[in-house]
Amino acid sequence: MESTCNTIIRGEDSTSSASENEDRISALPDHLLLKILECLYTPTAVQTGVLSTRWRHLPHQLSNLQINAEYFPGTLVDQIMTDYTDVISRFLSPPPCGCHRIIRILQLCFYLADPYLSSIAHAVGDALKIGVPEYLEFAATGHVACPSEAELVLFRQRFMSFFHAWPGPFSLLTKLTLRSLSFEDSDIPNILNTCNKLKLLSLRSCQMGQDPVLKIDAPCSELIGLELIDFGCAQVELISAPKLLELVYDSWCGENPPVYFRYVPQLVNLYFASPALSWHTPFTLSECLSGNRNLSMLHLNFRTQMIWIEPEDSRQLTPIFSKLRDAHLYNIFAECDLNWTMFILEGAPSLENFYLSRRSCELSKTEDSAEKTNVLWEPSKDSRYLNLKLLVMNGFKEEDKVMNYVRLVMVRAVVLKRIELCDEDPCKCSANNHEPPRFLVDEASKQRIREQLTHGSSSSADIIIG
Repeated sequence: MESTCNTIIRGEDSTSSASENEDRISALPDHLLLKILECLYTPTAVQTGVLSTRWRHLPHQLSNLQINAEYFPGTLVDQIMTDYTDVISRFLSPPPCGCHRIIRILQLCFYLADPYLSSIAHAVGDALKIGVPEYLEFAATGHVACPSEAELVLFRQRFMSFFHAWPGPFSLLTKLTLRSLSFEDSDIPNILNTCNKLKLLSLRSCQMGQDPVLKIDAPCSELIGLELIDFGCAQVELISAPKLLELVYDSWCGENPPVYFRYVPQLVNLYFASPALSWHTPFTLSECLSGNRNLSMLHLNFRTQMIWIEPEDSRQLTPIFSKLRDAHLYNIFAECDLNWTMFILEGAPSLENFYLSRRSCELSKTEDSAEKTNVLWEPSKDSRYLNLKLLVMNGFKEEDKVMNYVRLVMVRAVVLKRIELCDEDPCKCSANNHEPPRFLVDEASKQRIREQLTHGSSSSADIIIG
């Protein structure tokens, strides 16, 4: 659409006669032209205003603005940020006389470079004079690929100066993403107290500086989503986050458990993903989730390394997992036994969907990786999974331990409706990136597997193999 739109506009403006200079698109009413512009990348939409007098006023009426410094051409940060601040100043300035303009969504992604932060703040201030957006997002990042410790501190100083100098825009933020900062212990509490409308906070490749523990005590916060990606700290303590619905913690280097949940009564979705490191010891879910009663979706990604969850008795888990509906266990190393995963089935009486993923290749092994050991667990002899309806296994192999595992689930899950068994995804690691995809395509083999799984079983579950 973008190339067609620009071609038509350029062609009509340069070749049409005065009587024919209205092309079909330009003849459309404003509200339809705005729909077209909102499908374009924002700087491209800006350009349409200089291509035709018919379109000149339209960029100032866009209600959805997404402006990302990473997409601006150039290799020097000064060049990129000069162009970036020029664009947002023109976009966010008051519209020409007679134009009606409401910004519903405003997303700004920019580098933490001086002296451009004040220009961004002034432009956002101009936009706020017209009206408060329904959704306001800042994504601030350092402009160095692998920043040093000193650069992490510098980016933090720049951001916090920006933050303290312009509390007005921050008080209206919906989402804040920060990358490559080294925080002091009071920074996150100050951010949450000032950004009192903040619903989503994402901290990527950041770290705690002096105090290695991230403590979030925000009883009045509107925060519903917290994302920690490669976040460097010893531990996270969620003291009070009464409206938090989702936590994503991807890759930690501190001690286990990575998070302690104190008062997080509304948490429904938890995603833990990390390779185990040599100083990690397995932890129990009840140890860190104590007090939670509303969890409905659980994601655990082991990155083909040591299993960092310790199986535990259902009596400890059932109060926490009483509302759990979906459980996803990703990237279990292929040599590991699977019976230990049944402790989740035993401790989650409402579980309906269970997803397992096995991998035979190394996804993230380093010299600090923990030694992989088999996890042994004996499922209770009389347990029944009364609500389980779907079992999905990616990385299925016709091996005794895998076949026995599936048969055992079929026996225990009395209302199981469907089983999906998929061969392992093609390996994407450098050592095997020429390996062709492997699929169970032989229909006779599929039928043989089905017969082996159902032999002596009363289960009526459909078995899908592919």
